[in-house]
Amino acid sequence: MGKDIAVVTGASGGIGQAVARHIHERSGGELRLALHYNGGRAAAEALCAAIPGSFLVRADLATAGGRAALLAKVLERGTPYVLVNNAGIDRPHEPALQIEETSFDALVALNLKAPVLLMRDFGREMAASGSGVIVNVSSVLARVALVGSAVYRATKAALEEMTRQFAFELGPRGVRVNAVAPGFIETSMTAEIAPELRRKILAQVAVGDFGAPEAVALAVGHLIENDFANGSILHVDGGMAL
Repeated sequence: MGKDIAVVTGASGGIGQAVARHIHERSGGELRLALHYNGGRAAAEALCAAIPGSFLVRADLATAGGRAALLAKVLERGTPYVLVNNAGIDRPHEPALQIEETSFDALVALNLKAPVLLMRDFGREMAASGSGVIVNVSSVLARVALVGSAVYRATKAALEEMTRQFAFELGPRGVRVNAVAPGFIETSMTAEIAPELRRKILAQVAVGDFGAPEAVALAVGHLIENDFANGSILHVDGGMAL
C-alpha cells in the first residue's frame, strides 16, 4: 500500500469499523485513516482513539456540502489513496406498491448519488497523483429479492454498474475501482431483523449463518492490495446469491 490517506465512509457502523481496523493493520500504520461518520458519534470517537494517526470527519454525504467538506478535510491532511464507500441506509422497508417518493429520494441520495459523486471527486485527486483504489460496498440484494427492499436493491445494482464504468475510465489513469457485495452480516442493523424473517434468510444462505464484519473487511483489503483487480464485484454472502 502507498503512504497516504485511506477514507472510510460510514466508519461508525460495524462493517466500517472492521474495514478501518483492517486497513490500518495491513498498512502497518502507513495509511492514515479518515473516518467519516454522520450518526454514531461515540462509536466513531472510540474507533479514532484506537487507530493512531486517524482523524474524524462528520458530514452528511447526501448533500453537496457534506461531500465537499469530506474532500476538503482529507486534502488538508494529504492525498487520498483509498476510498471505501461504505456509508448507506436500507430503510424505510416498503413493498413495491407502497414506495413513497421521499423514501426513494433518501435511499438514492445516500446509497447511489453520494458514492458516485465521491468516486468522481476523489477519483480526480487520485488520477492527478497517478494512483488510487476505490472500493464500493454493494449488497447481495443487488441480485436477491426481498419484500421491502425494492429501492435499496436498485441503488446497489446501479452502484455495481457505476463501479464497472469508473473502473473502465479510471484504470488507464492508475486508479482501480472495485466493489464488495456482502450478504447478511452480524451488525446492529441486522440485529433488528425479526426472528421469523431471520430464519427465512438463513434458509437461503448456503453456509447457514450470517457473516462477521471482518469477512467483509478481508474482502475490501484484498481488492485494495490486488493490483490486477479492477471492475470486480467480490461476493461475500455465504452463498446466498448462488
